[in-house]
Amino acid sequence: MITPLKKTALHDLLNKPVLFDANIFMVGISERLSDKNCSFENLIQLYIRPLFESFTDIYIHEEVYKELDNDARAFTDTYKGKNVTIVNEGGLYGKDPQYTTIFNNICNHELIKYRRGSSKDRGEVYSLAYAAYHNMNYFCSKEIMVDIVAGELRELKDVEIITFDIILLQAYVFYARQNDNSNSKGLKSIYKKYCADVIKRHRLPPTLGDYIKASQDYL
Repeated sequence: MITPLKKTALHDLLNKPVLFDANIFMVGISERLSDKNCSFENLIQLYIRPLFESFTDIYIHEEVYKELDNDARAFTDTYKGKNVTIVNEGGLYGKDPQYTTIFNNICNHELIKYRRGSSKDRGEVYSLAYAAYHNMNYFCSKEIMVDIVAGELRELKDVEIITFDIILLQAYVFYARQNDNSNSKGLKSIYKKYCADVIKRHRLPPTLGDYIKASQDYL
């Protein structure tokens, strides 16, 4: 099982600075109208609220914040000034050689090919550059591209990509500590459905129950 928890236990990971991507709010968005389990309200209950309640030092790049819809932005705003900070590039591009090199090398990766100023992948590129420059962890639910790029670029070697399975694990732990198992079925369902790729790439157990058992030493 490939997991950053082998390097940093979950309880320590929660206290480290972390950048969140807009995709944390977009799981199942294509099925939001047809499947009540993918409603924003249900995802808030299942893992988004536990996520925001558990991490102590959350950063969201302003380019990501701009991408949020009204509901996601309103939810995020309730944590601003508490454990959520909105950050920006700080005028570093073109002035700070280290940041500029990091940004350009991310842009030029064959899976990204980002042109500065364009909207596609804007949040991911700016967030990754910020994470690399400030040595932060990074969470994105659609982590396929991000995970691969981080593994191939020297500039991102110290950035831990927190994959969606870890977020669901934390949500399970969050509710378990409250002796609340009412969300277990929903968490198992979205693990099976939306972690399929990371399960394959990181050789994770096929069910959330087995994944939790395999993660006991890393909590």
